[in-house]
Amino acid sequence: MKFGRKFFFLGTLLVAGLARSAPLQGADDAVFIDPSDPAVIRRTVIPFASEVLLRASDLPTHSEAHPNVAFGEQRFSYISLSPDGSHLAFSVDGSLSDWSGVYDLGKKELHQVALSFDAQALAPVWAADGRRVVFEEEDSVGRRYLQVYDLAKRERCGLDYRSAKSKYLNLHRPWWSEAGDKVYFQVEVNNKYRRSMGLKPLTAPARIGEANAQCQELVVRSVEKFMAEVPDGNIPREALATLPKGPL
Repeated sequence: MKFGRKFFFLGTLLVAGLARSAPLQGADDAVFIDPSDPAVIRRTVIPFASEVLLRASDLPTHSEAHPNVAFGEQRFSYISLSPDGSHLAFSVDGSLSDWSGVYDLGKKELHQVALSFDAQALAPVWAADGRRVVFEEEDSVGRRYLQVYDLAKRERCGLDYRSAKSKYLNLHRPWWSEAGDKVYFQVEVNNKYRRSMGLKPLTAPARIGEANAQCQELVVRSVEKFMAEVPDGNIPREALATLPKGPL
């Protein structure tokens, strides 16, 4: 997306050993986007002192998959450190195109995950074992969808409205199973997009989607049914608080 949107995570500390990209506390190391310069990612070394981990100037200028697509001027918008602290997942706000990637902190290697084209690259969420990470994106008409990346295989797959067989659904706010082999996410009607197409908004309870790490075997359930059938689903507290319950 183009510059001008707010950087929600500037200065937010992201802690090794935890997968969520919300504000976190209580670890020895902290990685953050420089609040005075969003083109720089830093790591706290000692209190009130930090070192540069990655600069936007170190990033590629064009897409690997689509060489004719340039990113333009780049700033970091979201970051998340892998549980073992070895990799950094990040989303980039480019003046021409957004994209997301993973940086190997040991080998100093960058891997492009997904080109967002006219979409906005949002926050990454790691599986607990650090083998996979899921990125959320939002397209130009407000639809939310997911990109799942396997570090070992360097392969990506997607979960979007086509997976759910309805172009009026959002797939967003993901989290992982404890084993890291399944990704869960909220499924909601996108009434903003329905209105843009001249359709009336729908009132429907949010549901929970489930897919394997290859973005296959998609199942959508009500909140109650998910909790009954997937007792180890481990719905994040912040997600549970926003999920209205519906019929089984």
